[in-house]
Amino acid sequence: MRRIHGFLILSFLVFTLLCHAAEPPKLRILGISIEGNQTTDAGLIRAYSGLAVGKEVSGDDIQGAVRQLWRLDLFSDIQILEDREVAEGIYLIIRVEEYPRLEEVQVSGNRKLKGDDLDAALGLTPGQVLHPRDIVRLKNRLEEKYASKGYLLAEVETETYESTSTGRQVVNVAITEGKKVKIKRIDFVGNEAFSDKTLRKRLKKTRRKTLFRSGEFNEEKFSEDLKRLGEFYRAEGYRDFEVVSDSISYTSDFRRMIVSITVKEGPVYHYGEITWSGQELFSQSFLEEHLLVARGDRYNENKFQQGLQEIGAKYYDRGYIYAGLQPAETPRGADTVDVHIAVSEGNEFKVHRIHIEGNTKTKEKVIRRELVLYPGETFDVSRLRRSIREVTILNYFANIVPDVVPVSDNEVDLYINVEEKSTDQAMVSAGYSQRDGFIGTLGFQMNNLLGNGHQFSLDWNFGKVYRSFSISFTEPWLFDTRTLIGVSFFDTHRGGSYYGFDEDIIGGTVRLGRRLKWPDDYFRLDYIYRLDRTEYSNFTESFRTSNPRSLVEDKPRFSSSLTQIVTRDSRDDPEFPSSGSVNLLRTELTGGVLGGHDQFVKANFSSKWYLPFPAGFVLVSLTEAGALDGLTSDPGDIPYFDYFFMGGSGLSLGTSLRGYDERAVGPQYAGYAVGGKALFKQSLELRFPILRNPTVFLLTFAEAGNVWRNFEETNPSDLKRSVGFGIRLFMPFVGMIGLDYGMGLDYLDSNGLRTTRWEPHFQFGRGF
Repeated sequence: MRRIHGFLILSFLVFTLLCHAAEPPKLRILGISIEGNQTTDAGLIRAYSGLAVGKEVSGDDIQGAVRQLWRLDLFSDIQILEDREVAEGIYLIIRVEEYPRLEEVQVSGNRKLKGDDLDAALGLTPGQVLHPRDIVRLKNRLEEKYASKGYLLAEVETETYESTSTGRQVVNVAITEGKKVKIKRIDFVGNEAFSDKTLRKRLKKTRRKTLFRSGEFNEEKFSEDLKRLGEFYRAEGYRDFEVVSDSISYTSDFRRMIVSITVKEGPVYHYGEITWSGQELFSQSFLEEHLLVARGDRYNENKFQQGLQEIGAKYYDRGYIYAGLQPAETPRGADTVDVHIAVSEGNEFKVHRIHIEGNTKTKEKVIRRELVLYPGETFDVSRLRRSIREVTILNYFANIVPDVVPVSDNEVDLYINVEEKSTDQAMVSAGYSQRDGFIGTLGFQMNNLLGNGHQFSLDWNFGKVYRSFSISFTEPWLFDTRTLIGVSFFDTHRGGSYYGFDEDIIGGTVRLGRRLKWPDDYFRLDYIYRLDRTEYSNFTESFRTSNPRSLVEDKPRFSSSLTQIVTRDSRDDPEFPSSGSVNLLRTELTGGVLGGHDQFVKANFSSKWYLPFPAGFVLVSLTEAGALDGLTSDPGDIPYFDYFFMGGSGLSLGTSLRGYDERAVGPQYAGYAVGGKALFKQSLELRFPILRNPTVFLLTFAEAGNVWRNFEETNPSDLKRSVGFGIRLFMPFVGMIGLDYGMGLDYLDSNGLRTTRWEPHFQFGRGF
C-alpha cells in the first residue's frame, strides 16, 4: 500500500513539473509604439490591444491583442512586432494598415432611381470606413431596388480610386438600367382542377401587362401571390397542394418575361372525425356549431382557421385570456383527414381593479358610472368594449385607450387612459337662405360643466325674420342613477313679409328620462312636458285675406303638451360614426286632457344607419316620416308652426332638404308656405374622413322628400330630389362647421318644365 502511495505522489510531482515546463515564457513590455495609423487615434489602438508598459506578456497575449484590434473593424492588416529586446524586457511595435475612408459616391446612368430612394440603396456616408464588403452590398442593394421597380436586367458596375486631393476613396457607380421588363404571360403546369385563367385571378399582385395593368414583376409580391395560390387550393379541399417550382424566361428582345408555375394538386380531402378534448366551459355541441366545418365537409383550411379564431374569441370574451386550441390532423385513406382539437382553457380571469388615468377635468365618477364591467366580475371583453363605447359617446375625450394587465393567475387590472378634449362650445353659428337672409346664433354650451357631466346652454338666435332666446340645464345622472332631468326656458319671435304675420312664443319645458335595459340597453325613454303662450299679430292685408290656417290676430293662445321619445342609439362615435344606428320615435299629445287652446297629436319617426365601407368610407342612410292630426275639426286648433315644413337647411323651421330654399318644399298658398300634415324624406350620404382630431370629413349626398297638405294627398312617389357634395369640420369651442352645395332636380320653369338649380347651404353649430 505504501508503494502505491509513493508512486502516486511521484506521478503528481512529475505532472506538475511538466505543466510548469509547458508554460510559455513571459517578457515585460518596456515600450509600445504605433505605426501606420492615419485617422485612428494611437491611444485607442493601445487601449483596445490590452497591452501596456510594465505588463508581462507571452505569445498567447500577443495573439489575443491582435484579435482585439480586429474587432474594431478599422484595419485591413495588423502586425505586432518586436522592436528590440534587452535584459529587462522587450519593446513592441503595433503596425496597422487602415481601411480607406470614403470621399464620395459618384453615380451615373440612373434615370429611374433618384433622391431618397437612391440614397437608401447606396447606403454609404462620406467619411465612413470603406470595406470591400460595402461595395458588394451596395451593388446588391441597387440591383434589388431596380428589380423591385421592374428593371430585372439592370446592370451595376463599381470602381474605386483614390482622390488626389484628400487621399480618400471615391466610389464610381455606373448603372445600365435597360428596359423595364413586363410580364407577357403566366403559365401553369400540372393544374387539372382549375384552368390557367382561374389561377391567374388568384395572383393579385402579379399580372400580365394589359391596357389597364402595368405587368410589373416584383419578387416579394410574387412570393405573396404563391401563398395566396396555396390558400385558394387548400380552401377548395386540396390539402396536399404545393408549388413544385417557378421559373422566369424572357422574350428575344428581353422586354417581356414569361412566368411559369408548376404545381402539384393532389387529391380532394374531406373532413372525417372531428374530436375534442380538454373543454369544460363550453359544450362540444357549442364548439362544433362555431367551428364552421363539420364531418363530411370538403377540406377548407381558411374556414377551419376562422372557426378556431371565433372559438378562441368566445373563450377570451368569457375571461379565459390564455385559452388555446391546438388542432392535429391525421390523414385517413386517400381523401379523408381526421382532426383532433386539444383545448387548453387555462384559468378564468376576474377583474381585480379598474384604474382611470389622464382625466384632468372630468371627475372619475363620471367615467366609472358609464362602465358596464366592474371589479370582482369575470373579465368579459365584450363588456369592456361596450364600456369604452359608452365613455366614447360622452364626447368628452379625444382618445380612450384600454389596457389589460394580469396581476395574478386569475385576476387582471384594467387601465383606462383618457385624453381630455374641449367640450365647451362658443355658439357662434350662422347660416343664410334667400328667404330668411342671414341667421345667426350667439351663446355657449357646456357639455361637461365643472367635470360633473352636467349640461348647460344659453342661446340667442337672430335674423331678419326670426329670433329666439333659450336657457337650459340637464342633469344626466339624477342621484347617481340612470335617470335624467332637465329644464329649459325659451322666448321666440318669427315674422316678416314672407310669413305675413308675427308670432311670439314664450314658455318652458321639463324633461324626465331614463336609460332602459329592455329590449336592450341601447334604448332610452324620455318624457317632455311643455307649457307655452303664443300670440299672432301684425297680419299683412294679403295674409288677412287668405289666412290659410285660420289664425286669430292679437289673441294669446296657451298650449300644454306631453311628448314621449323612445330612442335607440348604438353609434360607435359621436362625431364620425362608422357603425351602429340612431332610431327615434317621437309622439306628442297637445291639449286634450292636458288642457290649453291647441288640440292635436303629432308623431315623428327617424332611422339613421351607419355602414362602414372599404378605404374608410361610411354610408349614412336617414329615413324620416311624420304625421299630424287635430283632436277636433277646427283647423285653428293646430298652431301654424306645428305643421311640417321642408326645404333648405331647416335653420329656423322645418326639415332640411338641400338643393331647395327654406320651406320651399310642400304646400304653398298665395306665396306663403302653409305646411302639411304628412312628411317623408330619404337621404343617403357617403362620407370620407380627412382628419380625426379635429374631425374633418367630405361627403356626397342624394336625398328626396316632400310634405303633403293632408293624408289623402300623401304620395311617397312624389318626392323632390336633390344631389350634391359638402364638407364638415368639428372645431373646439365652435362645434360643427358645414358647407354644402345641393342641386335641386325638380324645379319648374315659367313654362312648367322641369329644371335644376344649385343652392349653397353654409352654417355653424348644427348638422343635417
